[in-house]
Amino acid sequence: MADDWVRLIEGSECPPSTGEITCAEHGPWRHIKFPAGAFTVSRQVSVPENTVIEGVDNPNDEDKTKKPDYSRQTVFVASDGLSDGQACYCQNLKRTWEPLSPSNPYHCQDLTNEQVKSLRKGFLMFSNTVVKNIAFQGKDTLRPSDNGALCGGGVFETPGCVHNQCKFPHLMTGDGKPVTNVAIENVRLNDYMADPELASQLAVWVAQTTDTETPTSDVRVKNLVAMFLHADGINFHGFVQNAIVDDCYIQNTGDDIYAVWGSHFDTKGIVFQNSVGVDAGRARQNHYGSCVAVYGAKEATFRNLKCFAPEQNTRDCYDSRHNGETCNGCLGIIKESFDADYSGSVFTFTDNKFYVLKRWEENGHQIYDLTNPEETGRPEICNNEWTKGGLTINVDVASYTSLGGVAVDEGNGVGTAKYDCDLSCCKAYCTSQPACNSFAWSAQYQQCFLKDAVLQEGSAVFTTYIQNQ
Repeated sequence: MADDWVRLIEGSECPPSTGEITCAEHGPWRHIKFPAGAFTVSRQVSVPENTVIEGVDNPNDEDKTKKPDYSRQTVFVASDGLSDGQACYCQNLKRTWEPLSPSNPYHCQDLTNEQVKSLRKGFLMFSNTVVKNIAFQGKDTLRPSDNGALCGGGVFETPGCVHNQCKFPHLMTGDGKPVTNVAIENVRLNDYMADPELASQLAVWVAQTTDTETPTSDVRVKNLVAMFLHADGINFHGFVQNAIVDDCYIQNTGDDIYAVWGSHFDTKGIVFQNSVGVDAGRARQNHYGSCVAVYGAKEATFRNLKCFAPEQNTRDCYDSRHNGETCNGCLGIIKESFDADYSGSVFTFTDNKFYVLKRWEENGHQIYDLTNPEETGRPEICNNEWTKGGLTINVDVASYTSLGGVAVDEGNGVGTAKYDCDLSCCKAYCTSQPACNSFAWSAQYQQCFLKDAVLQEGSAVFTTYIQNQ
């Protein structure tokens, strides 16, 4: 039955028999494996703590634009979708940039949590959860005006407020609390069906919570492919720390592709790397969207991103300031809206490419030619809105030389240690910290420790010798 697999996921145990869907317990963890086939999703499905959901195979080829043989894949398909542009979705103000007034009311004030679950078809990820090797097909045909100031609708979400500024405490997804240790890997979105209008609102939405002391943390997104989205690609919203997006491909969005919306929170340890973004804002006729966008954060790194953009919309960009730079005027844009605070913030952009998009349409489908790319000639970063100071933006990383061992005098530590950090990550981290002049890095353990010692080639190092037997 269609609801059996939902009850299995949202439960706490593995029943004796689950047919072709298998469930195994490993200590506190449940590992649920799905066979090839299509499974109907009628609402947002909660993935409880210590749960792994795994499909039959990785749906993504080395060429991420290549559509898989879906008869051999595990596919979750929305039962239906949103097609009413005036639907109650977030309880936003009609004009979110203006205060509440008789002439600027809320879109609605009767939204319920059950309605929210029905609208947001996908997976709500709690702490210590994994979803991998699946495909998903959304069936929304538009982005409702009440979701214009984004509040969610991701295929994958974490618990938090329904309203993007937590205006209505009774409206929340799940228990509304921060989570940690969430992994999304080898997933493919929105090219299972041939209808070019059908998609989800966005791929990943980390929601803001009412807890201002505890971040949602350690969210990892790897090898996610999204072929069409009505809103953003991936958006880390609110108080988020230590989140990484790696090896992803997202095209044809209605808004920003890779976004950090940390507002005034201590959002840091955010990394977007080794990923591709194509045609930000296309689903809304390029009226708004950038490949990379920041709406407040304390520290973030954008490394080895390839962004393909249409011409900058200088005519009718929704934000017409600075010649419409918010509409693909640069690879990455720093925005001051939504109470963004950049006092003491550090952002690092390194080894990124900003290419001209070659595009056409066939039967309503966007067709892209990403071969032989040419540089756009537009800026990598636009930072024309924040004027209060305190923001450091590092573009490309300084060069570093290995001493071949541990320095006798390493100096003092700088910042906090980073784990699961490769050499390029450690270099970028050191470059982003003004007090860092050198670092110690372990290839075996992928650990990075920043130091303030000014060293040079030939500086004394400790070397370990072993006695020959």
